Amino acid sequence: MIKSKKIQEDAISLYEGGLSIEDVSEKLGVCYRTARTAIRGGGVILRDPSARLKGRTRPNNPRKKAS
Repeated sequence: MIKSKKIQEDAISLYEGGLSIEDVSEKLGVCYRTARTAIRGGGVILRDPSARLKGRTRPNNPRKKAS
């Protein structure tokens, strides 16, 4: 059996519980690619990694000088 299939249930549970793919891979002792394959193979739509930054950047950053 393929490793990603063996860990699929655990990987999905951890990812849906809020862990990142990197954290899931570390917790399960597999590489990032295997964890990602397991999660996607279960039909889970991956979160947008840049979504956590939305609203946190300021277009008028006072540290940046206008040209």
